Amino acid sequence: MASSPTSILLCPPIDIKKDTNAGGVVFDSSLLRKQTKIPSEFIWPPSERPSTLKELNVPVVDLEGFFQGDEASTLRAAELIRTTCSSHGFFQVTNHGVDASLTQDAFDCMDEFFRLPLSCKLQAKRKPGSLWGYAGAHSDRFSSKLPWKETLSFGYLESGPEHTVVDYFTSILGKDFERMG
Repeated sequence: MASSPTSILLCPPIDIKKDTNAGGVVFDSSLLRKQTKIPSEFIWPPSERPSTLKELNVPVVDLEGFFQGDEASTLRAAELIRTTCSSHGFFQVTNHGVDASLTQDAFDCMDEFFRLPLSCKLQAKRKPGSLWGYAGAHSDRFSSKLPWKETLSFGYLESGPEHTVVDYFTSILGKDFERMG
């Protein structure tokens, strides 16, 4: 995989620029959606493209038995999680007890964040060496063959202060984003 310590900015017209303060590739996904051609930085050679021949079967972990105190169901769920983490790296959890309205609220907040103008999203930009913040196309690791995606990640410690996530969003993006925490 190609990597580069320099930064580039992608926006119409697709123009690559060095930006020593950006720390990677920065692109405005809302502008890229309007492009009629995929920018070359996002085109992977045919030999490196993922195959779409096989349907992905996402393992489903059902926690209902765990919450009912069923030891056999709990052991089955734990074993499925162990084997799935070794093979797939991800799984879907059902009967987890998280209220559907809370889940929908989280989706709405993320939609709201990713619809923001690039200048706003960059206020939450991942700092060098950090695992938390906004990133586009994992641009801190690649200069070409970019994945077409944006991410926003943040830390949460169960034993940490009660409002850790709220504090993160309000300190980075302002009081208007308190609901996201």
